[in-house]
Amino acid sequence: MALPSSLQRAILATFLLLLGSAYVLKAQGDLRFFGTATKDGKPLSGAAVTVLMDGKQIINLTTGKNGKFKFTIDLGHFYRINYSAPGCVDMHMTMDLKVPPEKSWIYPDYVVEVPFFSPGDPKVKTELYGQKPFIKVIYDGSAGFHDDPAYRFIDEVFKDPNEELRKRQEEERLKREADEKARLEEEERLRKQREELEKQTQNPVLTQPDNVIKDPVNDPVQNEGMESDAMRLEREKQERERQERENKNVKANYENNLLKMVAESEKKSNLQKYNKMKEEAEGNSVVSSLRKQAQVKGQREFLIEQEKERQRQTRVNRQARELQLRKLVETSAQVERDINISGMKPVVSSGPLNYQPHPHFVTVTRDGIWTDEKQIVISWPGGKRTIFKMVSYWWASYFYIDEKEVTEQEFETEMELYRKEQL
Repeated sequence: MALPSSLQRAILATFLLLLGSAYVLKAQGDLRFFGTATKDGKPLSGAAVTVLMDGKQIINLTTGKNGKFKFTIDLGHFYRINYSAPGCVDMHMTMDLKVPPEKSWIYPDYVVEVPFFSPGDPKVKTELYGQKPFIKVIYDGSAGFHDDPAYRFIDEVFKDPNEELRKRQEEERLKREADEKARLEEEERLRKQREELEKQTQNPVLTQPDNVIKDPVNDPVQNEGMESDAMRLEREKQERERQERENKNVKANYENNLLKMVAESEKKSNLQKYNKMKEEAEGNSVVSSLRKQAQVKGQREFLIEQEKERQRQTRVNRQARELQLRKLVETSAQVERDINISGMKPVVSSGPLNYQPHPHFVTVTRDGIWTDEKQIVISWPGGKRTIFKMVSYWWASYFYIDEKEVTEQEFETEMELYRKEQL
């Protein structure tokens, strides 16, 4: 026995109400992810993008010709997104999309540009990409999702150009110190040689060295028993001649030294006479001479101090110039690094929250003996629902929106609007 149509409608309405309420309680907001893969500032196609939700892979896709890709993921989970491409370093990022229950119905957009790098890139420490995520996305507690400001991976991965400059400066400093040490050692060696030479000059060795080999022919002790009287007389004669020659040489040296002493004494005597005559000639101008000497000495000391001050100022200016040059080089390197970072750092933007979320559709159909009925319940956050109903008899069909009868054209037009919002 068929139930009355009014009772059927009441039961169906109750069922749809319970179904819609349960769906609203279990529903969760989602995040739309829009990404662009680039390399050297150009779009990168064919890069693999893998999404893991709570450790389980749920999405696997590749970038298009323009390097773009997109997907939608539910809130309330932790995600890891892996990136890989031929000839590039593998990378990954994390997204913590867990939100409080009162924020479960938010629909944020997340936009990111992912720069890929070749292994051994001179500007990037590519080995760090295999160890850490290049971005950590967190919930900001109020409106949306952003990269964690406390996570400074970008400062670790980019090489500091000042590091090479400091390394070169340290090598130059060590080289200067080594050169200065070598110079001081050479000066010390030369000084010792000069002192040794002066000692030898002041204390010449006048005696015959002990290691001189004696002539066995002229040795009287060795040959005393072997030589004849004639040979002995001849040897004595030669010895006397040799002694006479030595005496003549000593006499000549003595006379030469005596002449030198006389000449030196005469020179000193003449110099003393000259100085005495000079003093007598300048006796009347001693005071003026002393004054002039004092002036010359004062001028000399002033010039010396002035030269010292000029040298000191030159050193100060050189140090200031070197400091300014070093700061200029460091600043230029830092500017270049900032430009490189701004060109290669992942560009992240979080779109405004969409408080017009996608509607959820629930369709219920019932085939009867005399009628066919189809109801579409559209649920919104907060429990709001719109009910579209179409009742078909064998002779005609009737259309309702929230129990209000409308024409078929109005019914289709309104349904089309909701379908577009769902997309």
